[in-house]
Amino acid sequence: MILLYCVIIIFNTIRNENSFLNSVFISQQERRGVLERGGKVMEREKLLSRLRSVIKVNGHILAVAVGSGMTAQYVVAGGADLIVAINAGRIRQMGLSAFDAFFGNMDTNQMMLEFATKEILPRVDDFPVIAGVFMQDPELHLYEHLGKMEQYGFSGIINYPSVGLFDGHFREALEKEGMGYEKEIEGIRLAHFLGLFTLAYVFDENQAEQMVKAGADAICVHFGITGGGMLGANRVMSLTVAMKMAENIFQKVDAINPEIIKIVCGGPVQTPIDGHSFYQNTRCQGIMAGSAIERLPVERAMLNTIRAFKCYGDFDDSNIITHVLNGTEGETDYAKFMKEYIEKNYGKYIRLKDLSVVAHLSSSRLSVLFREKYGTSFTNYLIDFRMKKAQEFLRETDKSIKDIASLVGYDDYMQFSKMFKKKVGMTPQQYKNTCK
Repeated sequence: MILLYCVIIIFNTIRNENSFLNSVFISQQERRGVLERGGKVMEREKLLSRLRSVIKVNGHILAVAVGSGMTAQYVVAGGADLIVAINAGRIRQMGLSAFDAFFGNMDTNQMMLEFATKEILPRVDDFPVIAGVFMQDPELHLYEHLGKMEQYGFSGIINYPSVGLFDGHFREALEKEGMGYEKEIEGIRLAHFLGLFTLAYVFDENQAEQMVKAGADAICVHFGITGGGMLGANRVMSLTVAMKMAENIFQKVDAINPEIIKIVCGGPVQTPIDGHSFYQNTRCQGIMAGSAIERLPVERAMLNTIRAFKCYGDFDDSNIITHVLNGTEGETDYAKFMKEYIEKNYGKYIRLKDLSVVAHLSSSRLSVLFREKYGTSFTNYLIDFRMKKAQEFLRETDKSIKDIASLVGYDDYMQFSKMFKKKVGMTPQQYKNTCK
């Protein structure tokens, strides 16, 4: 009887262990399907060795957060070093802002698995792909989920979406309920234990220290949602503030372990020039780009192509507007571009935000460049130019004041009249009478 009881206990123990192991590892059929589509894994030590070699030779690495198989293929062909599969990449492909990645209107982890295993892994062969994991998902068994990553074909993980982008009362409530940044530190620690390459988003020195101690192989200082373009954040920290923040964090990291790879992303990091600023002024060893590669250039290229198809007139390569619209490489006088654009298009609806899209610079940066060169704001120059053209039409033509308002970009006659009086000192009708 005692012997039978012992057999039953052993049988139940084995059964439970097998059940747990089956939950940790994907089925053979599922694994076979993933591997047939791609999903060859670059092991952690090999990947680390490769990245460090690139840093020694090239000075820095490039990781790209992608949301589609097409983007992934161009990322590999272009010579990037890492692909990062996060839900923000997919959301960008849907025409939404990366802010939407932080709302609970989707199964974040399942979304990542869906597009990454079907589109990215099959198209990049043995290229290293890092999986974004939302650690705070209350229905997620973190150890089980991380245990499947390598078998799917991922070389490592990153903590995204991250609650590090939240602050204030909401952040405090998350921490209180056990859904704070500590969950992400735990995830990095578990992934390191499982032998995965670990890339950690951090937002301050304390988080960086904790992530390094948890076993992160690379630290990425996140400056917030990338600015610029049509879907970017409207408010981002300056490049100077970002560089100072990054350097303070990197000093902390090096004091613990100088072998940790140090990269930055988001916020003001929108162009290759921004990246070089970090390489020259901080200990930064790489950039992670998502919007800067997958969104901003696409916005610009599509807008320019569509406008080119609709464009009337010639395509003079020496013209600075054509130069900017075509994205021609080299030094560009963006202030002159804006001035000439106003002079040739003053009768159209003009917004600095639209020009920032095609120039691939933030509105605030363009505004500063314009003021530095011409001593006035972009908006003030636009209004002054329109009012001068209006005076010219009033003096030299018999057109109605309403028609003239439309010719200089004002659909609202009352707004035109008000602005004219403010700039000229009299109403359009009074000015016309004076000219007669």
